[in-house]
Amino acid sequence: MADLLHSGNNLLNGSGLTSDGQDMKIPQTAKTNPETLQWISKHAEALYETGKGLPAGHYPGMSALSKDRKTLYLFVEGTPTGPIALKGIKNNISRIRIVGEGSIISHSIYNKLYWSDTPGIIYIDVPKQRLDKI
Repeated sequence: MADLLHSGNNLLNGSGLTSDGQDMKIPQTAKTNPETLQWISKHAEALYETGKGLPAGHYPGMSALSKDRKTLYLFVEGTPTGPIALKGIKNNISRIRIVGEGSIISHSIYNKLYWSDTPGIIYIDVPKQRLDKI
């Protein structure tokens, strides 16, 4: 699902997903996995009307961009062994938080010179205990 979102093909557009994941009207069959539906509901913010993510080289995983292009969603695969690196981002960061939970997490910016237009590298500390089990 993250791969399709990253490439700009959102399967959930027009599917009955709501922006907050409540009162979803996604069709269910006997093969529908209830855990998958719970995950979709929990992360609806990052799945609802999002579009193509970052180009190659900025983030080593999948991403999606909100419809208003003000929020970037990063999908973390597996368990990171250190901070996640995000390269070439010129926009200011107002906050970084975990979707579906809401907790704010820290980040650091390195190699950014205040007088230069060249962006630095953003390192995001993702707490292992807050990663999804699925």
